[in-house]
Amino acid sequence: MVHVTDDSIPETAPLSEPTASPVGARWLRSFVLANFGMQIALQTPSTFLIPQQIAAIDPHGKVTAYAWASALGAVAGLVAAPLAGALSDRTSSSLGRRRPWMLGGVAAAIVVLVGMGLATSVWGVSLGALALSVAMCALGAGLNTVVPDQVPVAERGRVLGWAAVPQAAGLALGGALVAVAPGNLAGYLVLAATLLLVLPFARTTPDRPLPPQERRGLSWWLLLDGWRINPRRTPDFAWALATRFIMFLGYGLGTLYIPYFLSDVVHRSGDLLLVVAINAGAVVTVAVVSGRISDRLGRRRALVSLGSVAMAVPALMLAAWPTWTMTLVSSVLLGVGFGVYVGVDLALVTQVLPTETDSARDLAVAVQMGTLPYVLVPVLAALIIHNLGGYSGLYVASALSSLLGAALVWRIRSVR
Repeated sequence: MVHVTDDSIPETAPLSEPTASPVGARWLRSFVLANFGMQIALQTPSTFLIPQQIAAIDPHGKVTAYAWASALGAVAGLVAAPLAGALSDRTSSSLGRRRPWMLGGVAAAIVVLVGMGLATSVWGVSLGALALSVAMCALGAGLNTVVPDQVPVAERGRVLGWAAVPQAAGLALGGALVAVAPGNLAGYLVLAATLLLVLPFARTTPDRPLPPQERRGLSWWLLLDGWRINPRRTPDFAWALATRFIMFLGYGLGTLYIPYFLSDVVHRSGDLLLVVAINAGAVVTVAVVSGRISDRLGRRRALVSLGSVAMAVPALMLAAWPTWTMTLVSSVLLGVGFGVYVGVDLALVTQVLPTETDSARDLAVAVQMGTLPYVLVPVLAALIIHNLGGYSGLYVASALSSLLGAALVWRIRSVR
């Protein structure tokens, strides 16, 4: 049993809706640092290390090889995330339900990152990307679920608003860390070290074991159960998943091809880091404020919708005026809109989870709705760029997707 200090969240029964006193500052700091550790190690390899590694191994086939590595990681996540969540919900360890998955996920990810640094073939790197995705799903099955487990509804906007900071800034920080590392292996080792930030939170956060009367058996149907959504029984959860998918599809269409837009349209390819940093800064600044406002007002849907509409505006501006100045302005405005959205979105999702007994599984499916669109974005973007208006058509499509998300969120009835 973990003893809780005055600055932590008091323990609650694992399957009860938390109604305890507000989240303590020490707990929140530890939670945010743990998320930094996870997000840096999760986001950085695919953008900075894996492309360089594959290019060094196979310079002529790097585009196709990188696509395979990315696809393997994405598909592995679709399978592993709900399964890890379902297993986490059923874990009856004396350490609790979530702590074993946090500790196991960290250990597995460290081993995988070291192995990726030592890989000398494209298949070695690709299998490493697959294994890293699985390890991160295990870590997420423990770390992500502590919010619905422990945080009262009235505090979730503030907590998840702060959790959006590592999500927005993790890639930039990870890129800076690996940039000063002397080689790819050293870069992977640095990322492995950042995962140690998870350990203090895993050690100190309350995590009571599953009571004997709540323990359930395992079955081969766990994976299918994870993705079997019944819109008639849980319509609000289904609409929340649809909204999240559409919103991240729009954001992906608007951001994934910015490197090529900078090089092909505005001829400023060397300024990619500046654009990324400006956008991340806007997201970080707004997300925390958005989450706190949603808690105080007791309203989530209006802010999700406002953020979605705000994301559509800079996309349309960039479609109409594809200039360097407008790129900088749009980067700020897009970051503001996405910050408003991401600061509230997961707080809303936690309020429409179908059951308390399967919260990790259902939350894992919701998180995947934020990553699945990135599997589709390259195909859709290529089609639009080549056949439906070039980059202007791409940004119009991004805006339309965001506006659709702004409308869909109002179909959720049980959350204000």
